[in-house]
Formats: sequence, C-alpha cells, structure tokens
Amino acid sequence: MTVRPPIAWIVAAAVTTLVTVAILFLPIQNYYTGILAYAAVLGLLGLSVTLTLGYIGYISFGHAAFFGLGAYTAGLLAVKASVPFWFAVPIAILPGVLLGALVGFASIRVGGAYFAIATLTVSEILRLVALNWMDLTRGPLGVLVPRPRIAALAELGLDFQRYYLLICVACLALTVIGLSRLLRSPYGRAWLAIREASDLAESVGIPTLRYRVINIAISGGLAGLAGALFVPKILVLTPDLFNPMMSATGLLVAILGGKATLIGPILGGLVFAILPEALRFIDQYRIAVFAILLLLVVRLQPGGIMAMLPKRWTARKSQTPIDGAANPGEATVTTTEALRIDGLGRSFGGLRAVHDVSFEVRPGELLGLIGPNGAGKTTCLTLISGFTAPGAGRVRLGDADLGGLAPNVVADLGVVRTFQQTLLCGQLSPFENVLMGTHRVAPEGFLACLIQGKAFRERERKRAASASECLALVGLTDRAATRAADLPYGEQKMLSIAVALASRPGMLLLDEPAAGLNHTEAMRLSELLKRLRDRGLTLLVVDHNLRMMMQLCDRIVVLHLGEKLAEGTPAEVRANPEVVRAYLGDHATVLPSPTAEAAGA
Repeated sequence: MTVRPPIAWIVAAAVTTLVTVAILFLPIQNYYTGILAYAAVLGLLGLSVTLTLGYIGYISFGHAAFFGLGAYTAGLLAVKASVPFWFAVPIAILPGVLLGALVGFASIRVGGAYFAIATLTVSEILRLVALNWMDLTRGPLGVLVPRPRIAALAELGLDFQRYYLLICVACLALTVIGLSRLLRSPYGRAWLAIREASDLAESVGIPTLRYRVINIAISGGLAGLAGALFVPKILVLTPDLFNPMMSATGLLVAILGGKATLIGPILGGLVFAILPEALRFIDQYRIAVFAILLLLVVRLQPGGIMAMLPKRWTARKSQTPIDGAANPGEATVTTTEALRIDGLGRSFGGLRAVHDVSFEVRPGELLGLIGPNGAGKTTCLTLISGFTAPGAGRVRLGDADLGGLAPNVVADLGVVRTFQQTLLCGQLSPFENVLMGTHRVAPEGFLACLIQGKAFRERERKRAASASECLALVGLTDRAATRAADLPYGEQKMLSIAVALASRPGMLLLDEPAAGLNHTEAMRLSELLKRLRDRGLTLLVVDHNLRMMMQLCDRIVVLHLGEKLAEGTPAEVRANPEVVRAYLGDHATVLPSPTAEAAGA
C-alpha cells in the first residue's frame, strides 16, 4: 500500500505556517485578523456538518444545537464557575459529543430525514431553554463574557486579536489532521460504506448503527468547539446562538466549499467571512447580493468550490495494493461447524414467503439452493444472514443460534453474504472496496485510528495485504485502481465476492452470483467457486443457472412456493418428477443434463 501524506495535511500545515508567520511578523490590522478568525470558526462548523453530510449522507438542519451548546458551556464555565476560558474550551467539546450521540441514537434508526428533523427540533428546544432559564442564562439579556486574555502571550507583544486568530487556526489545523487520519482508517472506510451501501457494510461485519452514532457524536463535538471559539468574538451569550440561521450557515459552508472534502469547508468559511465584508460598498443590498451569488454557485457547480479547482490539486488519492503482497492461497478460511435450518418460516402480511423449510449446509460443501422465480430463495438467505428476522423456526451455526441477530453479528460468527443486486462503493477503487471488507478481521479502536502508531500501521499493512490476496483470487489485481463503478458488470460481480472474502468468512452465502453474466463470465465464476470449495470454504449458492449449478454443487435443495420441494445430489434432483413439474410443467419428464446442455451449446 503506497503511503502518501494526504493533501488535507499539507494544506493544513501550510496554512498554519503562513498564518503564524503573518501574525508574528506582519503588521495586520485587527479588523482583518477578526475576519480570518471568524472564517476559521466557520470552517470548523462546516467541517462538523460535512462529517455527517459528506461521509455518512445524513443532512442536518440543526447543527446550531451543538454550536450554541459549546458556546454556552465555555462561557458559563468562565463566568459562573471561574474556570479560565481557554481551559473551558476543550471541556465545551464534551456536551456536543454527548448530545450528538443521544440525537444520533434516538433518530438514526428511522432514517436520514428524521435525523434532520431531530437536529432542528433539538436546536429549537435548546433555544427556548436558553431564552427562559433566566437564573442561568439571563434569557434574551444574555451573559457577558470578559475578553479571555492570555497574559504570557500579551507579554510577548501579541495583542488579543492576533493570538485569538492563532488559536482558531491551530484548532482548525488539528481538526483537519485528525479527521484526515480517521478517514484513512477503518473508521473512515466504515462511514463511506454506510453512505454508499449500508447493507453491504452490515454484511461484512460493520455495525452501522454504532459507527453512525460515533460519526454524529464527533460532528457534535466539533460544532461545540466552533461555538466555544466563537465566544471571544461576540463576548455575549444569547439564545440567538441556537438560531436556525446558524445551522443554515454551517450547512451552506459545507456545500459551498464541497461536501465530502476536508479543505472545502475551510474555503467555504473564508467565502462566508470575507465576501459579505467585501460587499459593504453596496450597503443594505450586500446580504441579498451575497445570497444570489451563493445560490448561483451552488446551482451551477453542485460540487462546490473544490470542483472548480484544477483536478490535479483536488484529485482524491486512492489507497493502492502492496506490491507483491498478493497470496491467493491465504484468502480463504474453513469452518468445522454445520449450518442447520429447522422449520424456517416468514410471512409478509398475507404472503407466505417461506414456510417450514429445513436443510443443512455441511462444512466444506457447496450446497445449491434453486427454484423457480418467487420460490423464496433470496428470502431464505435474508433470514439466515440476519437482514430479516425469522417468523418461525431456527437457524443455527454449530451451537450458536443466529435467529434474530443483527447482520453484522452474524458476519462476526463467520456467515457472510453477497446480494442479488450487486452492492459496491462505486466511487472507490476495487482495492478500497475490498479493504473495507477487512473491517472485522482486525477491529480498531478510535484512539488507535486517530494516533496511528506503529502497531496500527502494521495492522493496516496486513489488512492491505489481505485485500490484495482477495483481489488476486478473483482475478482483479490489474483493475485494483479503477473506479468500481467503471468496471464491467461481470467484474463487479467478482468484486462483490472479493469484498465478502475479505471478511474471512467460514461460510459464504451467494445470492445469484451468475445473474446477468455471459457464458465466459459464468465459466470463470464456476471455476472460482470450485477453487473456494477445494480450499475448504463452505458455500451456499442461490442461482437460476441450472447448467452451472448441476455441474458445480455437491448437493441441491429445491424450493417452490416458499416450501422445500426436494433435496439431493444434482442427479437425484434432475430426475425428480416434482422438480421437473415445478420448472417445466406437467408434460416434461426430466430436466436436461448438464452434459447434454454443454454439447448443445
């Protein structure tokens, strides 16, 4: 895996150095340092919004809740508890983190739209609390906060506006570096997987609820930090800090700069801070003109300012495989436990999708699950893998009962599935998709991803080597750096299998892997499945390609109208009159043999 310093690091370091030099050695007026400090605060607020909007796809209409809470926490600690203000600033991050986790957990189970409404509601509730809690907040009168001077810096000849700007820029730079590290770790890959294909994330062992809540908690903490840093500019705490206009500002800063980027919100913050001041010559019309310019940019360039810059400056640096790391022989694991399905059933309203289905998948075998359209095959896989809870019956892997477990827990137990409609992170490379699939192999803690010490880097190298092995196994090493969405359909199917293999399953459930493949691609898939079985991987395959299934499977289970119709070897199933009737009607006597079909082809 090629290691490059992310562009966000370079920009953050360069900007911090330039600002520091300017503050220390250039005669800058306080008016301009105040504008730049405000831009840094808006950049922080924009980064907090883009973390949820750009990386898990959740829009927020109420980030002012976290922003205002951070401001009030820092200000009240300084005024009411006599805590030095600059010590209160890091403390002010904590309430935003806790509120973000609470809002995320309470609203995220019901979807992104409800999250937007929840944040807006919480923001309005906090505004009303600040407005009416007179003993603590003095309501609309506000709380005056003394200017938080630092005596040691003043003795060095720095006035307040200069070191205030330096502190804001330093916080912004540290935030960019920290987020950049998280985004290039299992945490960032999990967030992108959740945004692009939440079911895929669950299927390879990523607990999506947990990672969504963590994302929103971090976002809330960053907005709280922005609010705390805003206090020295305004020096008064009022309920207007929770105003929806502040939420709209943060959202527009993220969109204007370019969502799903770390530099974009900083550029958006600069525009929001500088342009209204630059338009003062038109007096009362400046806000209207600024709004029109903003709408034009968003309308004409949805990718924001970052999309206007030369691509060589903004091109995303994809992670790449480790040269010579691929060893396809190590890309599979085996299981000694059988999967037993007993009396499995599930109805949807009046539709009985699966009823009293029982069979066993033995360790090391390749079991086929076939049947006409609507037989309940995919529903059966969905029940086994935990995406839908069984209405009746049991699913057991050895002594473990899988019934009712979340899909990521089922994956942790070694049962991983693919999907009938290929699910991939289309904007990522094949290598990055497969690297995302290694999530459960070597789980990482938050601090390890943030610090990225030697042990973390070694584990990351092993994850990259494992991803390279899986790509080599499915024959996509040469396509590792291509955008996944640009791959031909057949290669996307193979890539989806590689992603599943990266999670090191003991049992792999494949839902129509040959659907849409031509003859050559189907033969290539068949050879891959044979190699996986020969290496001891247990496979349960659902497919309509009877020629392939009859040649490939050790045993076959046939479903029809949600019930098990037959079970046996391919030869036994092919000659079963009930199976023939289900597929071909009452006048057929036997299904064509694979040998005869191949000869006819």
